[in-house]
Amino acid sequence: MLPSWYNEYKQKIEDSIKDYLDIYFLENENEILNDFKESIYYSVAWGKRIRSILALEFYLLFSNKTLVDLDLESKDEIHDILKFCIALEFLHSYSLVHDDLPAMDNDSFRRWELTTWKKYWEANWILVWDLLNSLAFEILGELKDQIVWLELIKKFWKSVWLYGMIWWQVLDLHFEKNNKDLTLEKLIEVHNKKTWALIEFSVFGWILLSGFKWSLEKYLEFWKKIWLAFQVKDDLLDVEWTKEETGKSVWWEQKWFVYFIWIEKTRKYLNELAEVCLTTISSLKSQKLEFLVWYIRDRKK
Repeated sequence: MLPSWYNEYKQKIEDSIKDYLDIYFLENENEILNDFKESIYYSVAWGKRIRSILALEFYLLFSNKTLVDLDLESKDEIHDILKFCIALEFLHSYSLVHDDLPAMDNDSFRRWELTTWKKYWEANWILVWDLLNSLAFEILGELKDQIVWLELIKKFWKSVWLYGMIWWQVLDLHFEKNNKDLTLEKLIEVHNKKTWALIEFSVFGWILLSGFKWSLEKYLEFWKKIWLAFQVKDDLLDVEWTKEETGKSVWWEQKWFVYFIWIEKTRKYLNELAEVCLTTISSLKSQKLEFLVWYIRDRKK
């Protein structure tokens, strides 16, 4: 069972996402848009929100604030850190919608539901993908501090351009067709770099918003290791669990850790990554961050 604070963080982020989309679509009540609006809400629903929960907890730690403070400061507006979390979730959902396509990973299920391209026709999927990408940039442009939002948009743009997420997705697709070229070292590099741009943006964001500007590399390393651990755990889930248990399509692929080092060594590697993460954040004495490390290691979906 997830702790109450996790559910509070998650609910706060999800309420902020819904509030933002409700206001956004309120500008156009045309019935023709109803199906498209539904597909947008559908595409951003049910996520674990781990990226944004991590960013939110780091922000609260280094700004010496609480979740209640966010409501007091922002009054009737969405607080800047929550806008940042929404942007993170939009970009993450945008990448999942993209990756699930037949031309990419060809996934039919995610979070126990049909993937966007399976539930809604493919032309609609393209528009969902376009809008989520655009909205992620748009909401960053609404941050109160213009210097901060300008820096974040620059970093955000770099996280998705050719030498960001797109470049490493190209490499991922290359190794699917040329798996003889793939080694364990290259696999780790692809996983690191494929998520690295978004990781860097995530850390850069809460640091700017909280006013904390020291030890950037230290916390970048934490995020890098925690998301590699997340991917390693995904690989284990796909060979040890079923679609009914994980909520998504599962299969065995040559591009996975278990293909190179088998299950027991993959579990050992996962434990080592978790220990490194815990060591990195030990000085923060945050039980919430420690929980998130163990949650990522021990999750079943």
